[in-house]
Amino acid sequence: MSYVFSIATYASPTVFIGTMKRNIGLGPPASAPRWAAAVANADWCVTGPLIVALSAAWDTDVATITMGVAAYSLGYGCALPLWGAAADRYGYQRCLQTGMLLGAIASAGSALSPGPGWWIALRMAAGASFAAVPPCVSLACESADSAQNRHRSFAGLTVAAAMAAVAAPPLAVLASLAASWRLPFLLVGLLAVATVFRMSGAPPDASPPRPSAARWHANAPAYRTVIALGAAEGAALLTLPALLAPSLALSGARTVTALAQPLYAVGVLSSTVMVHRHCHTWPPMRLLGVGGAAGAVGTALTASSPGPSSTLVCALLLGAAWGYLHTTLQTWLPHLVPFSARARASALFAAAAMLTSSLAIAVGTALLQQGRHTAVFAAGFLSCALLTCLTRSVARRWT
Repeated sequence: MSYVFSIATYASPTVFIGTMKRNIGLGPPASAPRWAAAVANADWCVTGPLIVALSAAWDTDVATITMGVAAYSLGYGCALPLWGAAADRYGYQRCLQTGMLLGAIASAGSALSPGPGWWIALRMAAGASFAAVPPCVSLACESADSAQNRHRSFAGLTVAAAMAAVAAPPLAVLASLAASWRLPFLLVGLLAVATVFRMSGAPPDASPPRPSAARWHANAPAYRTVIALGAAEGAALLTLPALLAPSLALSGARTVTALAQPLYAVGVLSSTVMVHRHCHTWPPMRLLGVGGAAGAVGTALTASSPGPSSTLVCALLLGAAWGYLHTTLQTWLPHLVPFSARARASALFAAAAMLTSSLAIAVGTALLQQGRHTAVFAAGFLSCALLTCLTRSVARRWT
């Protein structure tokens, strides 16, 4: 960020919170896309800490519940290109409101599921609905007048999502202990409805240009680059965080399973704060290198020394990797194509990431069930190294 937190400057908690909200964009009504990003991320994050409670409630194994995470990723990835094309054609506000409303219905349905089969199907529907968020908020950030300001906007979105990820897991656990595992999903649905109403007062976005088939073919090489990098990010930065909680649960460390997601979110939040400061002075290659190094160190540590402590440190470092790598890629990759196709490019990037992670989560869960924790995180190390090399190679075009 463009400021440094210090006790001397922010002696008052009210001043601190108010300043933070202004800097990350959670204050005025125009920040509805950030609220949408936060709610969508909360929906993703509540499942991890409830894995044990869900498996106990339905008398099934952890692997079955983890398939709900893979189903969410599958629905998310399949729907993303459709939402991207719709946002380019009809504008981000209309599509974002529709997606959030459908997501509210799917989350509420998840809370009412009578068994794991229904729950997994509705998690897939929730993923397909909240998939409207990435392309729509990407278009919302395109109004920035410079690359640095776009980077700050994406960093602000990431901070909002990370704050939701920090708060959602412990609140989900508390809600499940106080009432039932169903309550967190119901609350997410209510927050999604509130976000739709929050957006209803915003001014309509400008009429978007209509993309053509000819432009699609002209931009095919750029789209291939976007899809390849999305797949690499999905294998490294989406799969591994999703496997942290199952890894802890299957290794016998169930008491600390709920800590994995909050620590990951703390890593995202702290690294994104640093990105806010560094994006004006650091070139993309340096930002990508720092993020890749954090992910590689975390996975190498867990692969070489398996255990709850190393897994939780890995969660923190994977969050830091996401803060540096993802915001940088989101800032620059859509600009490989014309403005009329940028929501589609952002959607293809995220779709490739989610579909790859959906497959990788299923494979990783099977390996964890066999006790092959070292193999999973060694593969994660290779994925982080590959992603860093690919992104730094493509970044040469940006500078």
